[in-house]
Amino acid sequence: MLMRFQTGLADSYLTKEQIQSVCPVAFKTAPTSNKVSSKYSMVNTETVIDDLEKLGWLPVQAAQRKSRGKETIFSKHMISFQNPDIKIKGKNGDDAYPRIILTNSHDGFNSFQFRVGIFRLVCSNGLVVADENFSSFKIRHTGYTFEELRTIMNQVVEDLPNKIQVLNKMQARILTPQEMRDLATKAMQIRTEKLDAEFDDSAIVDILTPTRKEDEGEDLWTVFNILQEKITQGGYSSALKGAKVRKVRKIKSFEKDLRVNQELFKLAAEMVS
Repeated sequence: MLMRFQTGLADSYLTKEQIQSVCPVAFKTAPTSNKVSSKYSMVNTETVIDDLEKLGWLPVQAAQRKSRGKETIFSKHMISFQNPDIKIKGKNGDDAYPRIILTNSHDGFNSFQFRVGIFRLVCSNGLVVADENFSSFKIRHTGYTFEELRTIMNQVVEDLPNKIQVLNKMQARILTPQEMRDLATKAMQIRTEKLDAEFDDSAIVDILTPTRKEDEGEDLWTVFNILQEKITQGGYSSALKGAKVRKVRKIKSFEKDLRVNQELFKLAAEMVS
């Protein structure tokens, strides 16, 4: 089960009240697990929300994994942040905003983890790009300081030109029809978690068909965005060879969404490395 709140507007940000309505664990002031050591030093997510606001990063999305039974150890949550002063200008109005995606769990087993994402305005869709090109960062609860967070955010901003260069390389890489098919097949394999799966031609055609005029093109960036949106948002028809056609649904788990997005981007980035 998942509770989620998000805004698709580039200039609209979540209030703490909105975050708390769907992600109350972010405001906990005591560990959510009775299994933590007495030496565990807890820093709640609200503290990081406040500190990121001081650095210009404001919340735009929140989600929480629902607890199971009486044990609240299953309380991992995610807050996504955007800086209104940092924008990636794309050609023909295909603009995007970098995002910082924070995941945390007040159970004594997890650090604050930060990933970099790209929010593409034309489709209101997020892209997580934490890999060898787009690094993720962790901060331990023990010894957490605003100075350490500020250092990490400065590193993220300083590295943005390198991230944009990867996107530019993807735009310059023209795919052959066979490369498109191969990329589509691998993307569907990631979604199904069956890396040897084979799909009917109709499924490949469906997932490669753009949903909007802005996404018509043969470059890697355009094709990748078509695939990324459909893989995460669903709505396409999929069929393993010889199996019944089914309509694929949107990914509801933020944890699976992050993992799938990372794997998809790595798959595409390897084509320009």
